[in-house]
Amino acid sequence: MPNLIIIGGGVAGLTAGIYAHLLPTSREKAHLTSTIYERHTLPGGLLSYWERRGCLLDNCVHWLTGTNDSTPLYRLWQDVGVLSDKVAIHRPAYFMQVEHNGEILHLWRDLDRVREDMLRLSPEDTPRIEEFIRLVRIYSDTVVIADKPLEQYSLWEKAKLIYAMRHIGKAHRTYAKMSIAQYAEPFRHPLIRKFLQAYFPVHYNVSSLFFVFGIFTDGNADLPAGGSRGMVERMVSRYQSLGGTLQTGWEAERVNIVNHKAVSVTFRNGQTVEADYIILACDLHHTITRLLPVGYMDKYMYERFIAHPDKYPTYSSVNLYFAVNHRTTTIPEARILDLTDLHINGKPIPYAFLKHFNYEPSFAPTDTTILQVLITQYADDFQYWQQLRTDNYQNYRTEKGILAQAVAECLTCTFPELQDCLTILDVCTPATNHRFCNAYQGAYMSFSLTPYNKKVTHDGRLRGLRNVYLAGQWLQAPGGLPNAAVTGKFAIQRLLHDHKSILK
Repeated sequence: MPNLIIIGGGVAGLTAGIYAHLLPTSREKAHLTSTIYERHTLPGGLLSYWERRGCLLDNCVHWLTGTNDSTPLYRLWQDVGVLSDKVAIHRPAYFMQVEHNGEILHLWRDLDRVREDMLRLSPEDTPRIEEFIRLVRIYSDTVVIADKPLEQYSLWEKAKLIYAMRHIGKAHRTYAKMSIAQYAEPFRHPLIRKFLQAYFPVHYNVSSLFFVFGIFTDGNADLPAGGSRGMVERMVSRYQSLGGTLQTGWEAERVNIVNHKAVSVTFRNGQTVEADYIILACDLHHTITRLLPVGYMDKYMYERFIAHPDKYPTYSSVNLYFAVNHRTTTIPEARILDLTDLHINGKPIPYAFLKHFNYEPSFAPTDTTILQVLITQYADDFQYWQQLRTDNYQNYRTEKGILAQAVAECLTCTFPELQDCLTILDVCTPATNHRFCNAYQGAYMSFSLTPYNKKVTHDGRLRGLRNVYLAGQWLQAPGGLPNAAVTGKFAIQRLLHDHKSILK
């Protein structure tokens, strides 16, 4: 029976492993054995979590796209075990809260309520507010392709997809070429401008904002029970129940190629494992610079990683975790947090994103609230943290402690109930993502969608290697959990399409 090796036990690798045993149909079975090899001691990749002082720190799931059960993406999450009628879904009433000079704006799930609040807040912005609400409604109909790769669509299927997305396509031609900063500028009210610019990096195209808020209002971006840990545990259970094997603590060192065919993978522990087929579901930059000969780098990779990385920016965050010694009732579930006199890498940081986890009782004791503060970071910030950690680890720890103390002071200033109630649990920097997951520039998302780069999807193949396929968020900007899962499924579908002898 042909042997499939999957390198990387994150969402993409686990999804590929599951579909290796599920696809293609109930009438045909793929006669494959599969093993996932993960370098870390725990599977999940960037879908990460860990414990500190009896609290579970969730380092990934802000929301999960695909929680609307009428969407193709929901059916994928069902297949891999993440969602089911037995998995509770937390549906927040609002996406986030923003405050400015005592005035507060909520981004409600109810879009009519958002419209009313914005119009009441700023009547002078009426035409712009009406247009914003209209665009969010349009983008809420975005279809995330999750059934099969686009190249396997028939002409009729492509025509139906284009027709379903016709209104989005028209709007996208304008707003994909406009940055969030450009879009926000004409609004007269400072609170509305702040809301527009505070969540995403301002160099993003504004279409991204319409899409995210649109799917939230459409009930398609919520929180599954158990957060990151629950998702990983359910995916691992699903994979192993289908007959897959998971090996952790196995770090791939190189893919061995003979006569333009990958024949085995050598691991850092000295073991070499033969394979008939290989799916590389780890970080793409690490794959093409460490695991494969440089000759397999194609135009897509060269353009983004070597030739013009400035044209394809990335971002990450510093994530800070705090424990509150009671269950807070006054702190919003998600809010833009104003920061005072805070600098990182010599740059002022005006605000961060604050959330708490009281919706998930398994994360902390009943008398404790976990707060998470996310501060956006860019490629130069990653270099700062990475260099600091490499040059002097003690200085790196000291800097994290100073930052955590400064953020704690901002929290207590904003929410007086936190005075003398906060404990610093942990600080995670972009260097952490790189250390544990080989994440390119410490990023937890893929390339940013800006007005200056065209969205291109990689087909997951390596020219000249017919038995090797790629999976992972870097193949489809802007990345994230849905793109990781989708590309894992697509890798198996491409493998089965190209090698029909596997099917019996």
